[in-house]
Amino acid sequence: MAKQRPPRVAHDITCSIAALLIAAPCYRHVQLCFCESESPLVASLAGASEGAISVLLTLLAGYVSARAGLLDHRTVRLVSGLCSRLFLPCLIVVQMGPELTARELSAMWIVPAWGLASTLLAHAIGWAGRALLHTPYWVVVAAGRPNATALPLLLVQSLAQTGVLDRLASDGASAERIQSRAKSLLLLNAVVQQTFTFQLAPAILRRDANGADDEETWREELAAPSSGQHKTKINPIIQDAERVGLLQDHARRSYGTEDDGQPRARQALESVADESDMDLPYSLEVAGRVVKKAFSWMSPPLIAALIALLFGLITPLHNIAYDQQSAFYSSITQAAKNLGELFVTLQMFLVGAELAIVPSAHPGVVSGGFSLLVRFVIMPGFALLFVWATAGQGWYINDKLVWFLLVLIPSGPSAMLLANVAETVGVDQGPIAGYLIISYLLCPLMAAVCAFGLHVVENASN
Repeated sequence: MAKQRPPRVAHDITCSIAALLIAAPCYRHVQLCFCESESPLVASLAGASEGAISVLLTLLAGYVSARAGLLDHRTVRLVSGLCSRLFLPCLIVVQMGPELTARELSAMWIVPAWGLASTLLAHAIGWAGRALLHTPYWVVVAAGRPNATALPLLLVQSLAQTGVLDRLASDGASAERIQSRAKSLLLLNAVVQQTFTFQLAPAILRRDANGADDEETWREELAAPSSGQHKTKINPIIQDAERVGLLQDHARRSYGTEDDGQPRARQALESVADESDMDLPYSLEVAGRVVKKAFSWMSPPLIAALIALLFGLITPLHNIAYDQQSAFYSSITQAAKNLGELFVTLQMFLVGAELAIVPSAHPGVVSGGFSLLVRFVIMPGFALLFVWATAGQGWYINDKLVWFLLVLIPSGPSAMLLANVAETVGVDQGPIAGYLIISYLLCPLMAAVCAFGLHVVENASN
């Protein structure tokens, strides 16, 4: 198990906060100088940097709150579960529903398709790196799964405030309309990626857990005394599992007595009670397995997406839920909107708090460096190349906002889902938490991704 070093990580975060606070008075002056530059790339970089730093400050606020003892692990987990089970579904229904019309779906198919394709590509790169560099299996998920919810949503919100998104307007759309469309498309991608990753990530990380268990078992077997070292000097009796002796192995334990707080007779009958009294037809058994498998893929965001799709495609339901003149809009829809708006900032705040609470360790130079290279260099490079080669060719919609989001979707730090799944399957969270801290400290690098993305999009539109 990796040696845990939370004090060192806390020191690094504290230094980062101090550096940001010291640089804050000078930052606005530097930004104004950049914005007055004639280079569009430099101006885009300045605006995107301001948005990226605001995201980082939100993250650091959660970290400091947890380090100060204002939040504990149980509270963070409960509120995080509330975000994923209530706030995010409300946001999906309210934000995606108005955009999920038949016309919009036929035009915006490229967003979920590219989100799934880029995730598969990133996972393939992670598997290749694991085979070549012999990294742990968590590197595959770290390289393959970006943060598709809180980070891009908050980044888009910050870019809208700085005026960067105004350059992506089409047909005279307002800034509020651009931001709303961007959030809808990002949520559509998030549902696809979450559904895919929830099924894939546990199976991959479980390999690290199995490897650790095998190594521990092997060490215990080496340290165990041999048969000649028993105190009684008598070799132990080997009992065949398929043959049960007539005599008790332990004379002081009789049939029907308490064994670990439960009668042995009750233990013997438990398996009989679980058996079905009748044999179902084979077709019904197959159908039952299919239904059970389908329900295993269900999650609150996916259910919310299905509800949004239903309300978006059926015109009467669409008018009832999303028409501002409807009697239900000012009550039910507005309440869901209020709850959904809590998700973006609160979830990013909780990401910082969770990074402070989970004991961290050094992720390793090779493992951490490779994952960061994929997330901040390789995948943004592939995305920029994809948009540069395909945008404006008639293969998908000619929309500058969509093109920009195609660059943003596969880029950025890994999802916090990595730490949650690691805890679930019993993998050491230390190296993973250490990697995630470094990954989110590099959030300002997303400013360069946004700036180059805007540059490629504007060239493609011309």
